[in-house]
Amino acid sequence: MRIGVLVAIVFVCGVASNYAAQTGGSTFSATTLQRGIEAYLREQLGPDDEIMFPTPLHDIHFDEPMVVAHCRSVDRLAGRTEVELSFIAGSRQLRRIRVPVVITIYRMVPIAKHGMERGAVLTSDDIAYERRDATRLLDLLPDSLVGLRLAQPVTAGTPLLKSLLLGSGSVRNGEQVTLVLRSGAIAIRTQARTLQSAEVGRTVKVRRDDTGAVFVGRLTNEKTVVVELDRSSTPELRSEVP
Repeated sequence: MRIGVLVAIVFVCGVASNYAAQTGGSTFSATTLQRGIEAYLREQLGPDDEIMFPTPLHDIHFDEPMVVAHCRSVDRLAGRTEVELSFIAGSRQLRRIRVPVVITIYRMVPIAKHGMERGAVLTSDDIAYERRDATRLLDLLPDSLVGLRLAQPVTAGTPLLKSLLLGSGSVRNGEQVTLVLRSGAIAIRTQARTLQSAEVGRTVKVRRDDTGAVFVGRLTNEKTVVVELDRSSTPELRSEVP
């Protein structure tokens, strides 16, 4: 008759290792495995994040004594992912399995306090924060918001994600800008729409409203594109026929 005795659960360099010893072998109960995985994940997750095991774990037995189980994350710790368990006795790896887990990430997500129009510059009075499921939003949450402009209209409660924001010095495709055509001392100012997104200081393609002609000029601020007509030999500053 084999009787399992749990010796300890220890952490070495952030890796959970479960030691179980018994006469004639080693047994890891499903409860021990789940607690070990949870402890390993908790060291890397926020206190409010949730961990769920979609399929039940089962006891695992080895004939060898003093087997150690090491946890390792296989993928990003968000959403449906896996944790790898390696069972080692001495220098030998006896078995390796992957345990499915579902991790729900909660964060304070910035939202619009009220409805705002495209182009509005965000202030602290426009922004509120709510605790929300951010599992699918982690790469979309901006580092800062104040001073940025909205790329499209939003309603109250809309999460303020990167895709909805413009930098304080940038334009997006389809924005109205002032087009300045320069040739020596002569400058003509007219209206145009951008045909691509760009940051201030970069070149951007625009279409003139009155003639439909397409130009490539430099975005000098978020509302002005300058084309130097006497530098037509420079490809990025030439005019184009649509």
